Amino acid sequence: METERRRRRKDCRGSGAEGWSSGAKSSKRVKSEQKRDGESEEGLIPLNSWAQLLMERGSDPHSGGSEGQAQAVWVWRCDTVRLLLTPEQEELLWRVGDAVAKLINMENYRRRRLFFDGKGIDKSWKSAWKRRETDYVEIYRLLGSMNFHEVTRAVSEQWRSFAELLKARKKGKLGPWQIVHPPGYRKRGGERLPIIYVRFDNYKVDLQKKMLRLGYWNVELRFKGKPRWLVKPGAEQGRLTITYDPVKKRWYAKIAVKVTLQIERNPKSTLKAGVDLGREILAAAAVEDGTAFLYRGGPLKADYYYFERKISAVDRTHSDPKSEEMDRAILREERRRLYDKMRRRREQAFANLAAHLARTLKALNVSIVFIGYPRGIAHDAPGKGNSNSWSYWKLITRMSVTLENYGIALFTVPENGTSKTCARHGCEVVRMPRGLVKCPRGHVMHADVNAALNILARGARLLKCEAEAPDRLRVFSFTPTPSGIVEAKKRIRKTITLHSRRGNRWRARYAPSLYL
Repeated sequence: METERRRRRKDCRGSGAEGWSSGAKSSKRVKSEQKRDGESEEGLIPLNSWAQLLMERGSDPHSGGSEGQAQAVWVWRCDTVRLLLTPEQEELLWRVGDAVAKLINMENYRRRRLFFDGKGIDKSWKSAWKRRETDYVEIYRLLGSMNFHEVTRAVSEQWRSFAELLKARKKGKLGPWQIVHPPGYRKRGGERLPIIYVRFDNYKVDLQKKMLRLGYWNVELRFKGKPRWLVKPGAEQGRLTITYDPVKKRWYAKIAVKVTLQIERNPKSTLKAGVDLGREILAAAAVEDGTAFLYRGGPLKADYYYFERKISAVDRTHSDPKSEEMDRAILREERRRLYDKMRRRREQAFANLAAHLARTLKALNVSIVFIGYPRGIAHDAPGKGNSNSWSYWKLITRMSVTLENYGIALFTVPENGTSKTCARHGCEVVRMPRGLVKCPRGHVMHADVNAALNILARGARLLKCEAEAPDRLRVFSFTPTPSGIVEAKKRIRKTITLHSRRGNRWRARYAPSLYL
């Protein structure tokens, strides 16, 4: 299979081109850059289904079909709704959720003992299923065979993931600071966190009445919210997960949905884009046609510093020896609430950024995006601006899912050296104030846009396809916030022109002038 993929990549359109197709870089310079940066095909990682499909068919997005032919992939999505429960229903969910958490903790304890005693990793669900009538008989009767089986499958999935991480660490794919831990226990503050797993064929969703019917317990739960993916034609429901949010004191149902994404490919959708992530500029995107976008990270930093002060004040009061135990419990709840609010605001800002970028790139007929991942930045350059304010991998994950919904392939490439090299001439640049870089040959460019262009060229070289170098760039600036995207408006500067004096009065005329 691997040799077949390599053969297809060699036969793809533009397989002989390296770097920019306009000839801005020679092949000798590109080979020296590859040797210096340690690049290889292994540095190109597909992040969504369209990227994997592109790797299988070759670097041409229209290969494997005629122009205008629809392409389709199936993906898993999740619909989250809020449950509106009666006191009797809430008591039932507490009882069932606590039993499921107890089963998970007991099974993880048994498997952790096997692992630490050197008896291997138990990844099978059958070992827990065999104990349903002995050790877990009470839980088995409460959950039923279908739901008990689903819980054992969920536990086995965690241990299979743990085994894969151990293999990745053995192969050297993880950093030395990335420690792999076995699955733990569902506890917080010495109490079990309730969770319920329901198999796909043991519940029904009534979208008209907004009712969620659980088959084994014969109970109907009202919910609030509008499912996005379950209403799609041909959608198939998967596992249902019911969780309790201890901060909001609410129950939520998460419905896994298998949907088919079908995209009608435009024959003109051959453009590619590069994205660079940073601190002051959260994301900078550059397209082959000369369009560039800057998304500023000011609101996210302001949110972080604001909640940092709030949490610090709570911690100071909590550490005061004069505080009573009841007051400390309230302060711990407030601390969790602040952390949860900061997380939700950050995730919403990420979602708004990804949605705006995906819509814009779709309108520009972009089909492939390369993004540079700052791997190990939290370890190599720790600090508030790099690792504490936000997680770059969470932003990349959000962008991969959103771009996948719009039919755009996303790849991650190494970003080392992209900010120090001129995207047009390949020489080393000099940093200037206000986020600019100056090339020794005379031209000036925004540092993040220059890095995005280098990521675009590097990704195209690793994918063995063509990438056009834009002659001129038109940069647009945006500010992502939790409430939406704010576009940078043109400022109006008012100048006053004084004219001749008539009597005791001055005649003034406002001459507005626009500047960026």
